[in-house]
Amino acid sequence: MASSGRYIMGQVMKRGIGRDNTLKVRCLQMKLDTYLNKYFNERKNIWAKEDEVKCNVGDIVLLQEMSELKMPRITHDIKEVVFPLGMVVDPITGRRCRGTEYIDESIRKLEAEKIATEKSL
Repeated sequence: MASSGRYIMGQVMKRGIGRDNTLKVRCLQMKLDTYLNKYFNERKNIWAKEDEVKCNVGDIVLLQEMSELKMPRITHDIKEVVFPLGMVVDPITGRRCRGTEYIDESIRKLEAEKIATEKSL
């Protein structure tokens, strides 16, 4: 039986075909190569169930291991969406960014209003 309380972060890869509330999440885990004595990334795909949290493909999510398994393949619950796709936030300053530059929200709103007025004309 799985222990409750273990958290993992990963990226949503796809939705389940038969069930819309199941998601395939890819997590990275560091594995030690004993011959080279160096750590390498290893991908691990986990099937998770979402209840009240709604996420899309590409989102970075926080998973929690289920206390009891209801289905043999689905082993985790989605607790929250940490970073939605396209909403990259600098963790130190809390400001949105595009690449290595910060996005100025006031200029962004003015551009959105300008585009909306051009479309209405």
